[in-house]
Amino acid sequence: MIRIIIYCSLIILFNTSIELKCQVLDLSPNISFPVSSISIQDISDNPSKLINIERNSIATSYIPSTFGLNELSNHSLNVSFKSDSVIHFVNLSGIFQELYTYSSLGYSIGYHIFENFTPTVSVNYSYLNIQNYNRFGNFTFDIGGILELNSNFNFGFAITNILNSSLEENNDVKKQRALFGLEYELYESFRFQLGTEIRIENSSSLIFSFIKEFDELGLMAISYSTEPQMIQFNLNIDTIDDFFIVYDMNYHNYLGVTNSFGLGYKFD
Repeated sequence: MIRIIIYCSLIILFNTSIELKCQVLDLSPNISFPVSSISIQDISDNPSKLINIERNSIATSYIPSTFGLNELSNHSLNVSFKSDSVIHFVNLSGIFQELYTYSSLGYSIGYHIFENFTPTVSVNYSYLNIQNYNRFGNFTFDIGGILELNSNFNFGFAITNILNSSLEENNDVKKQRALFGLEYELYESFRFQLGTEIRIENSSSLIFSFIKEFDELGLMAISYSTEPQMIQFNLNIDTIDDFFIVYDMNYHNYLGVTNSFGLGYKFD
């Protein structure tokens, strides 16, 4: 999840003369899948979910306009690789503008320790540069895991920024977040997820997701969160020669629609 500080010097981006104090905005709106995902584009919050994606993948995505603002276009690149019981995941994302630059680089490693449990540990470096103001950088550490309770019932969890690191000293810019969820396979190739996203010192949310897999075509998901109120549609389409296309649409009840487009490749 990308976050950036919007200072008074950036007020022009929002076409308003209201004096704004330092705020933290989520600039990649999305509803996290608590237990499993439809592609590597949405597993950075808990790379343990890669246990449910059989093949290695590389994918890139582009958000042309976040909250309707072209200035907040976002790019990302994700790579996953499995070796026996070990999972590796690398993700790079960023917003690159003349007035400011925000980028994040993360590496995760997971291990299928027991027959039904896969934990992961992630380290992330975030960098923020605001023109004529200051530069910030920090490391954060996340943990996560997937527990397979039985053939149809799974539990997932993720806790971000376990050391409570912040971009700026004495300023809690980097918020902590915990995600817990259960997934049940209602019938073959159709799954339901119920989760909760707990934001420390902020509002929490319930998450409902339905994921449908289509043989040799791909996957589709529809999700809803209560706080903030969002509806999300995800589509992963398998194409020729192991390529796949990803499309995400997120509707925020106050900020409107954000679209994301991606292209990926599967390999062994």
